[in-house]
Amino acid sequence: MKHIPYLCNDINEFFHVVDGFADMLPSFGEYSCVLATVFVDIKLKEEAARIIAKMQDTLPEVKLIGGTVSANITAGVINYYGISVTFSIFSTSSVEVLPVYWDDNDSKKIGSDFLKRLSRMKHLVAVGMYTSGFTLNVVPFFNELSKLPSDIIFFGGIVDDGTVKGQGFVFTNDDIIKYGHVMVVFKGSSLIANVGYTSGWRPLGKTMRVTGLSNSNTISEIDGVPVRQIYEKYLGISKWDDIFLREAVVFPFAVQRSSTPLARLPRTVADDGSATYGADFVLGEKVRLCYGDPEFIIYEARRLQQDMVRFQPEGVFAVSCWARQVLLHKDVNQELEACRKSAPSTGVYALGEYIRTIDGGIFLNNMCLSIIGLREGGISTNFYESIPMKPIRLERRNGIVSHLMHFVQAVSSELEDSNRRLKDMARIDFLTSLMNRGELEATLANALYDGHMNNTHTAVLMLDIDNFKQINDTFGHDVGDQVLRSVAEVIKQNIRTTDKAGRWGGDEFIIIFSRTNISGAKNIATRIREKIMNKSFACDGCHITVSIGITEVRKEDTVMSMFQRVDTAMYNSKRQNGKNSITVS
Repeated sequence: MKHIPYLCNDINEFFHVVDGFADMLPSFGEYSCVLATVFVDIKLKEEAARIIAKMQDTLPEVKLIGGTVSANITAGVINYYGISVTFSIFSTSSVEVLPVYWDDNDSKKIGSDFLKRLSRMKHLVAVGMYTSGFTLNVVPFFNELSKLPSDIIFFGGIVDDGTVKGQGFVFTNDDIIKYGHVMVVFKGSSLIANVGYTSGWRPLGKTMRVTGLSNSNTISEIDGVPVRQIYEKYLGISKWDDIFLREAVVFPFAVQRSSTPLARLPRTVADDGSATYGADFVLGEKVRLCYGDPEFIIYEARRLQQDMVRFQPEGVFAVSCWARQVLLHKDVNQELEACRKSAPSTGVYALGEYIRTIDGGIFLNNMCLSIIGLREGGISTNFYESIPMKPIRLERRNGIVSHLMHFVQAVSSELEDSNRRLKDMARIDFLTSLMNRGELEATLANALYDGHMNNTHTAVLMLDIDNFKQINDTFGHDVGDQVLRSVAEVIKQNIRTTDKAGRWGGDEFIIIFSRTNISGAKNIATRIREKIMNKSFACDGCHITVSIGITEVRKEDTVMSMFQRVDTAMYNSKRQNGKNSITVS
């Protein structure tokens, strides 16, 4: 594979490059396929028709994919003007360029059709997709494409959203698409791909919840208040024009999908206080503001790119978020530095980036840098064991921001630790370190819900220490407390990690056995009773036993009916069975 990037200042220089490449192409010998990736500055969008015509006339066998952009990446350097064209010459592999004509109402069907089409392709390695229009409802589409085998790489992004500098488009050899996608499919038995994603943004402040959605991309309320109030309260932002976008863009919201944190870029805030973002949300989803630390962003990007250098690609495709260059300013090329060392590269600064999580889910993301390396054949003998990382030297503005963000991170971590300890104190019984009554009641309610929704077995045990008042009266409350702690320790040592135990009050304990029937709970109860009966306690000469009641959650149960039944079973162990026994109800 050969990957040859050019940056042209205008259409005449582009024509010259195409003519020169056409003359040079025979010198590469036999090849299986050639791909041309073209990114056109939005100010030159009127030249797109001439670009397509020139490619058709001069290089009719070359597959063409491209779009209008606000910034391109050529040979590992960001450029804000011109026409970027990169020719990828494959020796044995093949490429298909597919237009994706869009209708939001058919998002799932389009995804299903392309899933079938891609699934029929042999030796499918990677799929890139470039989009025009950020309001497209791609969620059902991606839900279908996520069914592709998880080792198939998926990358790309929204190369022009139609809002920054006027309506743009994506294009192929045959068509210009203003709202839709173009897809490039890489296939080959000898083709190897490597992909890496990084953000570098860090969480800031408390976790909040989406409580109102106007549509999948527009939040009306967070924690019951208009989103506008969140920006006013936490960021001090009060202007809602283009200044808002430049100020708030470095403070995205983060959500969790498939165990992967995804960022959501703010776009606009409306008069009613709602805010529109660069990707979707789900009602009830937890969100958290994030902040961008320039030094950490560049460090994470270099770490990602070092992995790409070790992979030794023959060509690199990069997709970076427009917000990264807004934040990094003149330091933006530092995060692309390793791209210049690994292989010739082409790429785009996007308004939304496509990523694939480790379990195969495909999502629209923001604030992300994606690097995709391709090569044909095995690893070169010049394999790099390690690549020295140069010191990060930020321009003065970013250096100050980075120091401030370190301070914010340190203070936030301290606050989180304090809040975590306070939360634990509110949940935990201080004497036994088991759950307290309030937490037990909440856990019982959840167990009841799980049993009803999933038709699973849940057993509940109530344990009471026999003659505990006599222990307190004879040996004192300090010894009584030691007995309570010892019984709690026996309980902790004899239940599973999925079981929940707590102190109900006084000398009564409750254990909730998740997805366990009466028989399983009784086996554990018998072991706990025998361990306590045979244990030596702080009160010399005293003999500690317990009475236990067990019940199983029923479909008609409430928390109160379930508690009353297990409480009755426990008292039957005391009154009817002479204590030190187990009763099932």
